[in-house]
Amino acid sequence: MMNKQISKLAIVAGIMSLIMTCSTAFMMRPKAENRDQRCSLTVKYKDGRAAGYVTVSTEVSGGISCIGGRDFETNDQGVVTLQWAEGCKLSKVYVKGDGYKVNYTNGNSYILTLNK
Repeated sequence: MMNKQISKLAIVAGIMSLIMTCSTAFMMRPKAENRDQRCSLTVKYKDGRAAGYVTVSTEVSGGISCIGGRDFETNDQGVVTLQWAEGCKLSKVYVKGDGYKVNYTNGNSYILTLNK
């Protein structure tokens, strides 16, 4: 009799454990990009022409979670939306091999005129 009760209790505990594991494993979590900071950047050549379809790479700083950067491409008008992780600082952008120190902040628009 006691063994049957222990078996039933073990089965119920196992089912509850399985339900909890499955329900937390498949919970919807917000995507990291939803928390990203963003700014708009217009890239121009010295003569004022739009730098269309060029790659803009970013460098971030601000802590251990702020390592690395991302690559983006301007559209035909030289405009691109840059994104970086919340809590980090966008400190440098690279275009056509040249680095530019920046202090871009979330939600703003900027114009970058290339040196070459």
